[in-house]
Formats: sequence, structure tokens, C-alpha cells
Amino acid sequence: MNRKILLLAILLSIYFVLFAEKPYVLMVSFDGFRYDYTEKTDTPNFDYLRDNGTKAESMQSVFPSKTFPNHYSLATGAYAGTHMLVSNSFYDPEFDEFYSIGDSTKVTDPKWYKSEPIWVTAERQDVRTASYFWVGSEAPIKGILPSIVKEYDHGFSYEARIDSVMTWLQLPEEIRPHLVMLYFDQPDSDGHKFGPENPELHKTIKYMDGILGKILQGIQELPIADDLNLILVSDHGMTSVGKGQTINISEFLPDPKNVRKYFRGPVSLLHLIDKSPDKIAELDEILKSIPHMQAFKYNEIPERFHFQNRNSGDFVLVADEGWIISNDGRAYNSAGTHGYDPILKNMHGIFYAMGPDIKSNYKISTFENINVYPLICELLQIEPYKDAPDAPEGKLEVLEEILMK
Repeated sequence: MNRKILLLAILLSIYFVLFAEKPYVLMVSFDGFRYDYTEKTDTPNFDYLRDNGTKAESMQSVFPSKTFPNHYSLATGAYAGTHMLVSNSFYDPEFDEFYSIGDSTKVTDPKWYKSEPIWVTAERQDVRTASYFWVGSEAPIKGILPSIVKEYDHGFSYEARIDSVMTWLQLPEEIRPHLVMLYFDQPDSDGHKFGPENPELHKTIKYMDGILGKILQGIQELPIADDLNLILVSDHGMTSVGKGQTINISEFLPDPKNVRKYFRGPVSLLHLIDKSPDKIAELDEILKSIPHMQAFKYNEIPERFHFQNRNSGDFVLVADEGWIISNDGRAYNSAGTHGYDPILKNMHGIFYAMGPDIKSNYKISTFENINVYPLICELLQIEPYKDAPDAPEGKLEVLEEILMK
């Protein structure tokens, strides 16, 4: 009798492993959606997500609060100092090359990407994935691409992106992705154009609420709707930039030819050609005297930035909020920007989650975005990447409270 019961238990276990419905995760990013944008105008679809899922007070970016480092941190659970993608554009002294988000040959080259993005973690464990414009997904990291991947093309309409994703989620089960990553460049673009406090931005916020509504409607119409968890995030926030608040670093450099090309913005990374102690000391004294910014030598980079690696440069310059570091003295023409110290609340983004495994009408406090990766691993029932120098720093314990028990 005991043998029969044991055999039945084994057969039932095998059945559930083979035939039980595997979970699905749709992770959506609204670039530059600041944590408080929903307070500026009516957003009924965000309200629905809040009331029927979990909402964070805000989500803190990694340093620097730029698009590429943070989307890759969301995907890997690692800080920029670990995954090496230290800005949208930067210099790597080992390669003696510049990486730029506008250079497709660099964006698609896996040598630039350390750590392991969630789609690689999933695909290694036979969980199919798809990406519609997520940072890093066009490069065969560790020789692996998502099962479905789109090459970035700004011209694709938002509605077309949603239609494609919903089509993917209705593919035959054997080729259907269980993790889908979806990216939208708004409201970041208009946040730069108008500034975050301009009423003109309210139209964009309402439009993105409408896009969220289309996503929610699409999910409701899916045969797998009851098995899908939606995660909505943004990579960073936005702050206003004052006219004339530009710091022209080139005016202060005693030897401009000793500094490799650097990029303007709230943060600038300086790589010196001559790294002799005298040169370092001379420049350090000058940079630390410049108002409206902070200058850190490599060994002085604040620990909370988690930013030290070969791409960090010999100096990390961080402007005060609302100021811009320039390499040529040209005026900064955008009304808003981001990239500053992520401890600033205006640099914080959003986090919402809803689905069968997520608590409803639940609120949590601010947390760092590196903790999203282990949450997705848990939702997909896969093992996270670990036991490696570039393993994620994010912890499941941070977001475990939002899960249904």
C-alpha cells in the first residue's frame, strides 16, 4: 500500500513539473518617469495598477542616474561598478575605445557587458525570453540572445510595440516567451524638452497612462492572463536645469591635452593620459575648488556609489542638482535632465507590480533598483546568477514582502 502511495506521489510530482502552467513576467519601462509624475495629473490606469497591485514610494537609481546604466542594473541586479556600463557614453582604458549608445557596433558587442542580464539567466535554464528594445539585449552576452529580440528603432510606434508583445504572448506554448522586456522612451524625451515642472509635460504623462491602459487591456485579453505578472518601472527621474548653470571645465584644466575626451552632463568621468602623482595632485586641487560640483579622485569615490572600476576614470565629477558640467562652454539647451547623485529624490523612478503572485493594494517604501532582478528570478522560478565577481548585489529579501504566500 505504501509503495502505491509513493508511486502515485512521484507520478503527481512529475505531472506538475511537466504540465503545470509556468509563470509569465512582462517587465515594462517608461524611461524617465519620475516617482511623483502621477500626482501632477489624472492617471486612472496607474491608479488601477496601484489599487490592484503593489506600488513603491519610489525606486532609487544606481549611480549615475542615466538610462543605460540603470536599465542594465534593472536587468542584472548589479551596480554600474560591477556591470561596467558606467554611463550612456564612456571610455574603457583596457579596450582603448569609447562606448556610445548611438554606436550600433558597440551596443551589439558583448565585450562591453559584464554581469548577467535576466534574459541570459532565464535562457540558460530553458526559459524562453523576448526583448523589445531593452538595453543590452541586442548583444549576445555569454553567447546568448533572447529567443526573440528587436533591434532598436526609434520609429516604431508604441501601439505597434504593444501589439507585437501581445502576439508573442499568444504564440504556441513551446515557443512562447515567459519573460518579456518592453521599453518606451517617454516621458524622458519630453521631460528633457519641457522640464519636469512644466504643465506641457502633463500631456505626455496622460499619454503614457493611456499606453499603460492599452497594456492592461492587452493582458486581460490573453489566454494566459491569470498566469502573468506585470512589473512597471522607470530607470530614473528628472530635474529642472537653470539657465546659465553650466560649469565649463575646459577653462580650469591646466593641461587639456592630458585629459581624454569626456562628456558633458551632470556627471563627467576624466581619464588622464599622464597619471603621475604630480599631475593627479595638481588637478585634484583645481577641481575641488570649482563651485557647484564635487570632484572625487578614484580612491575617493563614495562607497554608496558602488562605482569603482577601470571605466570610472581618474576623477569623477558630480554637478549639484540643476547644474551641468560642460567640456566646451556651450549652453545647455534642455529644460530638464538627470544623472545626478541618485540619493536626490528627483532622480527616483517608479515601481509597480501586479499579477497572481503579487499582493494587491500594497505599498512599500523606497528601494534600490538592483533588487528587481532577484524578484523576477523568483517569479519565474529560476536560479539567479551567483558565485562570480560580477554577480548581482540585489537581494530577494528587499522585495519578498510583496509576494503572495
